[in-house]
Amino acid sequence: MKTTILLLLYIINQAYCQQNDEILGYMYVFAQEWPGSICKFQKCTKTYMGNYDNARWNTHGLWPNTMLQTSCGMIFNCKDEEYDEDKLTIATKTLIDVTWNGMYSDTFTFRKHEWEKHGTCHPDNLSQNGYMSRVGNLNNQYNYYKILASAGIYPDDDRQLTDGEVRAAFTKVLGISTAMSYTCQKDSSTGKFYIAELRTCFTQAMKPRTCDCSKPVSAFVTCGKTFYYPTFLLSVDEQIELEEIPDLSNGFLE
Repeated sequence: MKTTILLLLYIINQAYCQQNDEILGYMYVFAQEWPGSICKFQKCTKTYMGNYDNARWNTHGLWPNTMLQTSCGMIFNCKDEEYDEDKLTIATKTLIDVTWNGMYSDTFTFRKHEWEKHGTCHPDNLSQNGYMSRVGNLNNQYNYYKILASAGIYPDDDRQLTDGEVRAAFTKVLGISTAMSYTCQKDSSTGKFYIAELRTCFTQAMKPRTCDCSKPVSAFVTCGKTFYYPTFLLSVDEQIELEEIPDLSNGFLE
């Protein structure tokens, strides 16, 4: 009898701790952008696309948040450590040159911003190489392009998508329908919405969890009832000189 009671108390305690971690612990927001939509509104170039392989979304960042039920609590600039790519291994550099590029602005400046604003706040106190490697590997593990493709959703300039279609594809992978959110960019001349950024949310133990924070990204908007997932292919012919490209990073960096 005593053993049964102790076991029951242990189970209750474990459930409470898990719930407490879900509510009071950190939530990680992993954001990726679709170049096909972003580059409709920005001048993306081969130079700023690095070794992007046309088979994934581009990483925006991995952001630690403190979540108290439904309030947004993004934390940033936690320790004073400047970004230094010399601290990255060759393997990490190779990885992020495929998964994490500036698209329309200087890639080094973009990564520097993400490390110094968000990476320095990682509760596991990761090194620069550890953080950048983790983010790059997350892009491979949660390849949004493949997740959508597995549900028969491919970039298509003419196909209109709905929330239900996109959410169902991610629910199969994440296990819950509320572990993702997304925003669009709107073409003011046509009124069409283009899915631009998609976020997946995780507990501190990197398990999918509800995205409590629905605050839209600056310059993005919520999508309409239907929206587009446009094609993208950056050819060599589109490469232009760096000095011809205005630095627009301040307008979109999160």
